[in-house]
Amino acid sequence: MSVFSKQSLLTELLDRTELIKARTQPFLRLSNEQLNHKPAPEKWSIAEVFEHLNINHNIYIGHIMARITKAPDIKADSPDSKVEKFKSGWLGDWVYARTMPRPDGTVFKIKAAKFLRPVSTRLDGHDVLHRFLQHLDMLYDILLHARTKDLERIRIPLASTRLLKLSLGDNLRLMVAHCERHLWQAHKGMTGLPADLFDDHGAKVMQ
Repeated sequence: MSVFSKQSLLTELLDRTELIKARTQPFLRLSNEQLNHKPAPEKWSIAEVFEHLNINHNIYIGHIMARITKAPDIKADSPDSKVEKFKSGWLGDWVYARTMPRPDGTVFKIKAAKFLRPVSTRLDGHDVLHRFLQHLDMLYDILLHARTKDLERIRIPLASTRLLKLSLGDNLRLMVAHCERHLWQAHKGMTGLPADLFDDHGAKVMQ
């Protein structure tokens, strides 16, 4: 288990969320054909990568909002207000370590559950990206709101099973790491786009 300064952790997650949003912008310049290009039959297209994140966010943001809106704020004169530390759980640390990209850019392979995979292989790529950016704005607001909440006592169920729950703090760490993991995957997919999806001057072919 790890111990963090609560405010420092939330500030770090806010900064990382802003960076994820900035690094998503280049994908908006790609054509829908490029966003839907699959590097191999068994691999996801860029659009599918972001749709997977949207499916996750639809689940987790709903769970988090339902709980933090009901949870009381930590009052300034409360004994809890003096607790400026957040202690992660062993499960939270375990899941985070396997989600976060390694320093060398590699990732621990995890197969997404069927209900978390995109249903369609042909998506409106730009709509997918805009919904992802909206989810990032919602995540940013949640991180701001979490400053007055107890990050350890509020529990959020895992998408895969309601029997296992993470603390709010661990869940927020996981959401940001999950975005970073798949953003790396999407950028890798963008660098591998075939030449025939570009015009004669090297520009992206817009559809």
